[in-house]
Amino acid sequence: MSYDFSIYTATPLTFDGLVRLVRSTAGLNVEGQPSSDAKSLMVVRGVRRAYCCTIDGPFGVEPEDVPEEVTASVVGAKAVYQVLVEGSEKASISYAARFGRKLAKATGGAMFDEQTEEVWPKPKPHRVSVPAEERKTDMATVRFYMLNEDRPEDLPEVYVRTAREFFPEMLPANFNDMNFLNACAKADADGILVKGGYPLGAVSYNPLDSNNRVSYMSFEFDKAGLADPAVRQSLKSFFVEFAQASRSFHASAEVRRGFIWKSGTYYGTADSERSQHPSNPGKWAGLHSHAQWWTWFGPDYADLMSPYLSGQRESYGDSVFHAWAEKPLNRDEISALLPDPSRPWLPADYTYGTDKYGIINQYAKIIPPRLQ
Repeated sequence: MSYDFSIYTATPLTFDGLVRLVRSTAGLNVEGQPSSDAKSLMVVRGVRRAYCCTIDGPFGVEPEDVPEEVTASVVGAKAVYQVLVEGSEKASISYAARFGRKLAKATGGAMFDEQTEEVWPKPKPHRVSVPAEERKTDMATVRFYMLNEDRPEDLPEVYVRTAREFFPEMLPANFNDMNFLNACAKADADGILVKGGYPLGAVSYNPLDSNNRVSYMSFEFDKAGLADPAVRQSLKSFFVEFAQASRSFHASAEVRRGFIWKSGTYYGTADSERSQHPSNPGKWAGLHSHAQWWTWFGPDYADLMSPYLSGQRESYGDSVFHAWAEKPLNRDEISALLPDPSRPWLPADYTYGTDKYGIINQYAKIIPPRLQ
């Protein structure tokens, strides 16, 4: 019989880092001289070096295998350590729990007590105060584009699962999961627009349509709700995970200015910044000519765009995530960061053109073959 703790994390330590962490814990040490490829450590305690516990891992873990109690405390858990106390001696359990908390803190993770189902640290809810009065605001518009032949058949369910795990604020406040999924199931060819509340403005869903090759899912989020770095990190985790899970060939997040919050909802005005869907009406037109806060380039675009990306970028397999800054920036603020603000962020051949009303009137000259 054993007493077990699981430590879930998105950033596991190296083997040497784990050994150092054990040895830096008062009263604990590692038994023997384990090799660097060992998947298990025996930990001893006290001057007499009595057995305390065994540490196994880290082992890879799938999102669906992470306990719901843990997902509220850890964003994007990818690995798990098992801390096992054989015999369940009280003194050893106390030491093991103390080390488990230390390991969780060192890796930005959370410790799950398998016996009591308690989690340490307790999740900290995002505290966003709903504005009581009318005010002007900017919106972060987040969009995902995918070919109909690539997108999962259960795309709305994928959205709900990803939001539930990485960023629950992406779920409309006045909808439970089933209501949201039912609304998506009943959507016609024009899609749906579900009001989200605050700070989630709305969620747009474009269902499969045999007349279109490209479909999308998008949402609006109040920029003021992204002031907390923890909220931005959660949004980024959602953005990256959903882009992969939805098999999006392109995704973006940009700040649009000039919106109004009034009477529990958001309104656009004649001064609201526009940003056309490059898939309208269901055929891919190309990339935006103005730079956006975040962009995701799937395998069709990643190699083509990489030479022109001067901001921060991260690779995820054959795809690339690109960001201009940690905090959300509007297009003018981004222009100031370009190597040459007088030149576009991408060659014009990759971007679509619009008329004076913002309607697409020219498709990009270079579009990856699969997207044409």
